[in-house]
Amino acid sequence: MKRRGFTLVELAIVIAILGILAMYAIPKYQGMVEEARTAQAKAQLGTVRSALAIYYAKNSGKFPSLTDVQNGTIFAEGSVPYVEATDASGNVLKKNSVNDSVTLNNDGVVSSGEVSDKGGWVYDVKTDLTQADVRINAKGTGVDGKHWYEY
Repeated sequence: MKRRGFTLVELAIVIAILGILAMYAIPKYQGMVEEARTAQAKAQLGTVRSALAIYYAKNSGKFPSLTDVQNGTIFAEGSVPYVEATDASGNVLKKNSVNDSVTLNNDGVVSSGEVSDKGGWVYDVKTDLTQADVRINAKGTGVDGKHWYEY
């Protein structure tokens, strides 16, 4: 008589092998997700900075006002790009807001004290519109250990 199917021992060995593979694969996958989030956030930051540079070039060396950036009028799509980052507690934040309850110095340079850790963007423009800075509004860290607002 021919046997059909697998024995209990064979199934247990296959399950053990799959468990060992999963033990190594899952942390790698999670690391790849964080790397992708960091790369995407850097790309979005580059997009925002490019839009600011284009505006600056077209408007005689003046940056857009905070209101223009918040309304998204400087962006080709007409809205502020979304950015996905993590806060200091490790919670994922995905927002496209600008200066969500942030107190700015209006000196055209974003400092760590101006970051509210609520996601989105921090845009600080000098009162005379001659200098501006934009940063990711999150205090968590990317895969390289840098804070999001340091990019």
